[in-house]
Amino acid sequence: MKFKTTSLALASILLAALPVRAAIRDDLPKGLMLNMDFETAREGLIPSKALYPLHVPMGELGLEWFHGRNMLAVQPEQGLDIPHSSMLEPNGDEWVVTLRAICLTDGLIVSQANGTHGFAIYMKDGHISARVKTGATSFLMQENERYGRKKVINRWVTIELRIRENMAILYLNRERVAMVMDQPALSGDNQRIRIGEHRALPAPLARTTDQTPTGFTGAINSFKILRQ
Repeated sequence: MKFKTTSLALASILLAALPVRAAIRDDLPKGLMLNMDFETAREGLIPSKALYPLHVPMGELGLEWFHGRNMLAVQPEQGLDIPHSSMLEPNGDEWVVTLRAICLTDGLIVSQANGTHGFAIYMKDGHISARVKTGATSFLMQENERYGRKKVINRWVTIELRIRENMAILYLNRERVAMVMDQPALSGDNQRIRIGEHRALPAPLARTTDQTPTGFTGAINSFKILRQ
């Protein structure tokens, strides 16, 4: 009996030491969760053409007409909160974030995070980077300097971040530029989305010393989130 008790205690210690993986909630639908439609924005509200109705208040931000399309203009010290919903909670399924933006200055572009986990996409020194934190460690994702890093300041760029179990991938203009392996999927309650200026550093950037909550200035003409 003493042998069994010792074995059980040892097993408990070993299990506690194993990395915790995100539990996938299968009660949430898959598909397009967010699709901000700047073309049909009216009276300070931006509709989302996704699986469920959502209207995003523009607040202090405005729309500008450029090359025949409306776009969300972000000025200095301006930010935008996406209204929170359980449909926008990462649940361990693959989480795909896509936006098309033009950045005139460095700064935070968009983040989704709670107090411990999430992601942040930003421009620094004219380059697009992302930080992802789904476990105990925050991972930096950016172009490999050995192959050359392309400055995209003052240029339109399509940014796509894919996060799933054991893998996160960053694409710029549909070209894969960074990949992280063997991390948990993105999951957690109360993960809020913010564009532009932040009130505080989001969780993935909280321990960095070279980043501030300052938002980028520029514009976004497409912003989508897909669960699959």
